[in-house]
Amino acid sequence: MNDTPEGLTSRTLTEMKIKQLALVVMLTLTSLSFGQTSQEVFKSLPLEYTFDLSNDAKDSLIKNGIYTIPGGDSLVTVEIEYRAKKDFISLTYYFTTGQSGFSVVEIRKFQKTDDTPIVVYSKHGGAMRAFEQHSLLTFDYKNGILTRNRNLGLPETIETKEFLKDSLPDDLNSNSFTLSTSYDLMPEEPNCVEYQINPQSNLYDEWIKTFKYSFLWHGEKFKRRFY
Repeated sequence: MNDTPEGLTSRTLTEMKIKQLALVVMLTLTSLSFGQTSQEVFKSLPLEYTFDLSNDAKDSLIKNGIYTIPGGDSLVTVEIEYRAKKDFISLTYYFTTGQSGFSVVEIRKFQKTDDTPIVVYSKHGGAMRAFEQHSLLTFDYKNGILTRNRNLGLPETIETKEFLKDSLPDDLNSNSFTLSTSYDLMPEEPNCVEYQINPQSNLYDEWIKTFKYSFLWHGEKFKRRFY
């Protein structure tokens, strides 16, 4: 090849294109690794945390975004909707006809200061007009294995009474109104987990002390945020 200015320019352009292509491939692989990480966490969950979903069922959810649990009939057929973001997965279980019951499972990964991951798992559900927190669990995650860690600062549930003011009228103390509770592992505030109360009517808002409890991740533990 002639060592001319034109030749040098062409070679330089070729090298630049190769570097740009390598950068695109690297960024693509990095993006895929994030997605695979949350999916791997989901697939590593024991059966009891995902209503006995098999690995094949989990693969189907990841691929198609929806899965029908086999063996049901027209009244008890359950479908699952799958939603995923970076480091977060949500599963919504519901009946396709008839019953209005539902369950929501959320899974989110957080990074510790030493870059090792921890995982938060939550489940809430019930009827559309009355649902409640079931459990929130925290795990260490290493080599595809989840190990319970109860020392990361998150309570498993927050009782309904903790959302209410200390002195309620007698008619409200008699549970004459419905309050639902839930979790949100991906609220608007980053690095946060929320425990929420969901009144079925705004008639009782004046008796609610707070609508949410927020816990912020600080790299080693969650700490409650006081507003």
